[in-house]
Amino acid sequence: PGNPVIIAGYGRYGQIISRVLRMAGIPFTAIEKNYEQVDFVRRFGNKVYYGDASRLELLESAKARDAKLFVLAIDDVEASLKTAATVRKHFPNLPILARARNRVHLFRLRDLDIDAVERETLLSSLETARQALVATGMDTAQAARAVELFQRHDDKLLDAQYAVRQDEQQYIQTSAQSAAQLQELFEADVKDAPKERAERMR
Repeated sequence: PGNPVIIAGYGRYGQIISRVLRMAGIPFTAIEKNYEQVDFVRRFGNKVYYGDASRLELLESAKARDAKLFVLAIDDVEASLKTAATVRKHFPNLPILARARNRVHLFRLRDLDIDAVERETLLSSLETARQALVATGMDTAQAARAVELFQRHDDKLLDAQYAVRQDEQQYIQTSAQSAAQLQELFEADVKDAPKERAERMR
């Protein structure tokens, strides 16, 4: 029988995911092109296949038809997209959680009807930004709100940019408008924050 999770790509991103799964007792199968990584995974008793995750016969060997989840953690953008297309075509009911290197990679994954996509540096960058705000004197709660505000706004911007991704002029214009809107939102939030805190204390 196959494992419930298949992880394609066992670099730094895939390794963190696998460590959390292992901690939670959820077995996984890894597919990796780097033989050194393959040896490492096998030492821990996990199933691992050496090779190209976009190859149908390899996915069949990894029991992709029995899996509950496919984690696409491949570092190389073109290899990631090729694998995503193969999984979508041959295993249409298999949910995919994907890693995107950047916005363009994310858009191309969306073109393959993959919506559960995480940009690889987003969360760590936001946490560092929050710490930077606090380190430069901003109140801890206000810093958390600022980062949350940015993330919500950026998610909306992603949708807007995806809609006009083929038109470079509109894409650039959307980015410029978004920057101005974000500044206005932040300034309004800073003004409203003391009122909200006062209301909570009543």
